[in-house]
Amino acid sequence: MGKSYKFAFVSNSETISKVVYRHATSQGISMVVRLATMEDALPVAQELIDAGINVILGGGGTGKLLRQQLKQPVVTISRTHFDILRTLFRIRHAAKYVAITSYGEITEGLNLFADLLNIRIKPIVFHSTQELTDGISQAIDSGVDYVIGGGICMETAREMGCRGSTIIPSSKVIQRALEEAVNIAESQHSSQKHAAWLEGALDSLHEGIVGVDEAGTILFSNTKAADFLNTDQKNEGSIFTDFLNVIQIDQVLRNGEYIPDNICSFDNRSFVTNIRPIRINSDIDGAIAAFRPATYLRTIDSKLRKHVKNRGFTAKYTFTDLIGQSANMRALRKRSQRFAQTDANIFIQGETGTGKELLAHALHNAGSRAHEPFVAVNCAALPDSLLESELFGYEEGAFTGARKGGKEGLFLLANKGTIFLDEIADISALLQVRLLRVLESQEIFQVGGVRVIPISVRVVSSSWKNLAREVQAGRFRADLYYRLTTLNVQIPPLRDRVEDIPEICGVLLHRLGFSSHLLSPAEYSLLSTYAWPGNVRELAALLHRYVLLKQDEEPNSNLLAELLQELIDSSAQLTATPNTMGAESSLLVNVSLKQQVERHERKIIRQTLLKNNQNKSLTAQQLGISEHTLWRKMKGE
Repeated sequence: MGKSYKFAFVSNSETISKVVYRHATSQGISMVVRLATMEDALPVAQELIDAGINVILGGGGTGKLLRQQLKQPVVTISRTHFDILRTLFRIRHAAKYVAITSYGEITEGLNLFADLLNIRIKPIVFHSTQELTDGISQAIDSGVDYVIGGGICMETAREMGCRGSTIIPSSKVIQRALEEAVNIAESQHSSQKHAAWLEGALDSLHEGIVGVDEAGTILFSNTKAADFLNTDQKNEGSIFTDFLNVIQIDQVLRNGEYIPDNICSFDNRSFVTNIRPIRINSDIDGAIAAFRPATYLRTIDSKLRKHVKNRGFTAKYTFTDLIGQSANMRALRKRSQRFAQTDANIFIQGETGTGKELLAHALHNAGSRAHEPFVAVNCAALPDSLLESELFGYEEGAFTGARKGGKEGLFLLANKGTIFLDEIADISALLQVRLLRVLESQEIFQVGGVRVIPISVRVVSSSWKNLAREVQAGRFRADLYYRLTTLNVQIPPLRDRVEDIPEICGVLLHRLGFSSHLLSPAEYSLLSTYAWPGNVRELAALLHRYVLLKQDEEPNSNLLAELLQELIDSSAQLTATPNTMGAESSLLVNVSLKQQVERHERKIIRQTLLKNNQNKSLTAQQLGISEHTLWRKMKGE
């Protein structure tokens, strides 16, 4: 258990740290322990990650704090109600008024413990070390004679002349946390492996591609590779093997050296090859060969003069990557495939996360310019002055800091192909004028240039904003609007095609290295109740968290419901206004009015119980209902 992964436990409690360390080392798990206050926990955890720690574990409040602030999965080793009860039972004869510390919120069930053991219990809620110290001091002043909790509460209480004990998580709690940490580390390792292979492929998408494992066995190839070598599926294996022997891919597998821009001969033809090793950690896991016939490169001597202009600018997706068989998606594919056959400009309207860039790739790959460059740029990601030089290029010496030799610009790099202008609604009025001129004349004038350069570029643009409304508001030029929107496509949001969610989840889970069986029809039904304001991107993020937190290979409705509720709560906070009770109901679809009312009632009851220290009698009185009604409504949870 644990393999070669490295783990670290960050806590302000030396007592709990020793218990966790002994439990981990007894199972052969590499565990580093770092004691830190809550205020120092975040930089300490980041330092550990930078030093190569795979997964951070945190104790109690420290763990909860790190999960909120650290951009990394964190496993919390939290005490259970049984751990609290065990500690209270041990001290019941020595204390009559006990304070229990807890981070962030009051521990539920304390009233029950007090009645069961015939002792008084005072909760202390804290968010910082100072709040903890002040809370213990105030509790002692109010008559508390014993303090229990995690972290430094025992030491703090004793320094103030009061007895104290640390609540130690049980062995089962620690074991579950260690297993979760190992699962996360293994998932991260799997993702790193897939990412390494994907990165190697993306580096060479313009050429023919052949990938081999560490033994030289062919794993995959693309259609360009078969085309370039004039072979088919029946005999491509032997021809590929002969070709790989000629270009000496075995040398890369042996020494791990990248061989760029090598010229070799095969079957009386010359090829330019790039062979790149694939590494997992420090081990060579295979290699990728990217190649083109020398005759295919119109400017083969560019290696001596400059980089090939179009290298790396390619469309990666086709219409088969537009997932979904709903009526909306079938209509979108049908309309888009017809539009792809023309050279007219296309505007793509869609919310964030719907796949606007993916559709742009597919439009390019399905058209007559498929073998030409595809250049994508996010107009909202660059300041106006930089965007102008990026789009149209500049001459040498055009401005201070200009690159020697100038820069071609993205329009010139996309010549004869397609340029995709994402978030087009965000460009300035001045840049709108320049872009209109390019669309009308199919000519560019570089910054600092003295000559007009003719081009042939198809423009595909997109925005999550309603471009027509931007025109009406005076923020976007009407003449440019008509030039960009010769053809229009609207990508439906995920909430309008919930029947596609199972198929989308299957693809996303496969990309994460998991089977679609991780979700059952019940989970798919649950996912269809959410409005998905972030669309497929938001769904992908949810599934990533789901597979990281799962303990086994079986569907887990409770975990999925918990993660979905977190999305609803966070989205509701973003969309709520002072004039509304909250925006949660707007984030639900396919949910009856009765279900929404019951959900909101339970939320109000939980908040009131929290305010009243879980006093059900007082809560029922304040809400104007009987305790029986209160119990019945809570049972619906």
